[in-house]
Amino acid sequence: MTQLYGQAGIPSVDTANFRAQDPEFQELVLNLINIHVVSEDYGADCFERSILRGPTPEFKQRMAKTVMEEYGHHLRFRRLLEELGIDWRETMKAKQHLSTFDTPIDTWADQMVFLALVDRAAAHQFVEFEKMPYAPFRKAAEDTLREEHGHVGLGMKGTKWILDNEPDGKAQVKSAVLKWLPVGLQSFGGDRSRTNDRYRYWGIKSRTNEEMRAEYFAEVIAIIRDKWGIDVPARLEDWWNGKTAQAAGDGGYKYAGMSLKA
Repeated sequence: MTQLYGQAGIPSVDTANFRAQDPEFQELVLNLINIHVVSEDYGADCFERSILRGPTPEFKQRMAKTVMEEYGHHLRFRRLLEELGIDWRETMKAKQHLSTFDTPIDTWADQMVFLALVDRAAAHQFVEFEKMPYAPFRKAAEDTLREEHGHVGLGMKGTKWILDNEPDGKAQVKSAVLKWLPVGLQSFGGDRSRTNDRYRYWGIKSRTNEEMRAEYFAEVIAIIRDKWGIDVPARLEDWWNGKTAQAAGDGGYKYAGMSLKA
């Protein structure tokens, strides 16, 4: 029996019949590919600076591997454009990178908590993309997700090293949490999103932004409070107002011009 996707009930799509699909479907899929072509390259550039921040040769090696894989993600999604006869260079000129990378990664703690929290949010998104109708994107998402899990693992290991070995490790990690958890929450998009509605109509995503964000928050707040021992507010509404994320706690990183006292 042929699998059908989304409320539209379309069958699996491949490169050969992509251009025969509804224009809205094409636009939505191409937008996602373009985002990854630009942002994976830009993000790898941001990560590269962290290689020499690693506290041990082993961490430097792991960070270098992570950077290599991020550039690999760019190449992977670039191939999706090339298969459709689209010049990826024009995409690089025209498309902005994700705002995730507008927040600077300044320290090793920043990088490790970013991987543990923000790359985890990306992994949640790729789980959705593994089920989308466009077969080449499904395969790219599957391959990328395996590597994203490795990046999250490095972030968890590196954060634990900071907590166990740095005299002010807990303060470093708390500062990074206040900086990066809002970015992770923001990455899912706003509540009641029309774009998400259309993604779900075409089967590109299966869940609302609210559902994905709530699942993600439940996962990470348990890590932050229970595994890392960082005392931060435990309710999603302390961090998210429906449209923008906000830092919580004294001295918190102010995201989207907002902050909240714990």
